[in-house]
Parts: sequence; structure tokens; C-alpha cells
Amino acid sequence: MILIVDDNEDIRNFVRIALQTEGYQVVEAIDGKMALALFKQSNPSVVILDVSMGKPDGLEVCRVIRKSSDVPVIMLTNRGDESDEAMCLAVGADDYITKPVTARILGLRVATQIRHRNRQTGKEELTLRAGNLEMNLDGRELKVEGKSVALTRTEFDFLRLLMEQPKRVFTREQVVEAIGSSFEYSSDKLLDTHASRIRVKIRDAGGPNVPQAVRGVGYKLMSVESLKE
Repeated sequence: MILIVDDNEDIRNFVRIALQTEGYQVVEAIDGKMALALFKQSNPSVVILDVSMGKPDGLEVCRVIRKSSDVPVIMLTNRGDESDEAMCLAVGADDYITKPVTARILGLRVATQIRHRNRQTGKEELTLRAGNLEMNLDGRELKVEGKSVALTRTEFDFLRLLMEQPKRVFTREQVVEAIGSSFEYSSDKLLDTHASRIRVKIRDAGGPNVPQAVRGVGYKLMSVESLKE
């Protein structure tokens, strides 16, 4: 669940649609008072706060949240100067985004915060399973039909992202973030090469034809139904 707090309806609509497209559930607040009430009720995984809404503003709402929770907080602002960013970080925000922001970047920032939070709290599953694929996160090992398949660090992190949500399509930017590379230096051809190598290794071990490229968008594992075939 993602809590969006902004007094601008157009911004709320944009953020809601962007995150719902990525598969997130969303609740919205139009001011700080409503935000704090919904925060207690919904127990969100991430809070997205507008800095300059009416009192209490985003900075004050973040201060209140930090008194009782370390939930990831992403601040949205119209200004991109260093003093604004410093104020956001000083009150405990985890990230800072200057408007306007694209839907892809917003979704990527949210996914990053959730992933970091899960690692800190130990909520990540130690084993991911999809069809006859089994990934041990602690030992960084992939097994196909019980047979161990050797993956490079990049290949493991690439496949892990897809196995976390087998039916979801991940953008190329999200894959780049997961494998810890700069998008500037990760061309489409290079990502396709990584995907092809993973695919060959899994097929050679008797597994399905994964991962799957989605033209113009990115990659997905495959549907769970397809993995069972």
C-alpha cells in the first residue's frame, strides 16, 4: 500500500495511475491532517509527500511520522535547490523528487525504497519459486528441476527481480537498477545479451524459455501458468 499526500488533484491522479499501473495499491490524502489519519489506518509501505501543501506541510508530516515509524518517505517538490533537499533529508525523508517526474522514474524510486526496506527488516524471502525454478537468495543459487545453474552476479540479480513478481513486466530502467548499473552504460543490446545468456542456461538445465522480452517496455519472467507447462 502506497500513501500519496498532495493538495493538487492532478498530481495525485498522475501518481496514483503511475503506481497502480505498476501493480501497487494506493490511498490518497489531500492534506497533512488527513495524511496522518490514513497513515495510522493503512500502515503503508511507502509514503509520498508533497513538501509545500498547506499546514501541516510535508516536512511537518514527515517529522510526525518519524516519531513512530521508519517507513520509507519520498518527498515531492516543485523546487530543485539544495536547501529544499537538505530540509527534506533533515526531517527524515528517504528520497527527494523534483516535479515533474516521469511515471517510470517514480515507479523505480518506489520499488527501490520497498526493496531497501525489506532488506533492512529481513522480510525478504530466502527462497523464490516459480514453476521448476528455485532461487536461494541467501546462497545466491539457482536450481532448475533440482539442478544447480551457475549465474554471474548480474544474471542472478536480473533473474531475481523477475522471479519476485513473475507476472509483472519490468522496464529496462528497473532491471538496470536491480543489477546495480548506470542506465547510461547499459544499452538495450547489453541487457538483451544478459537475458539471452540466462535463457540459454535455464533451457540447457531443462527449464522454460525465460526470461521473456516485452517489446518496447522491458522484461518479464512469464506467467505462472506458462512456467508450469
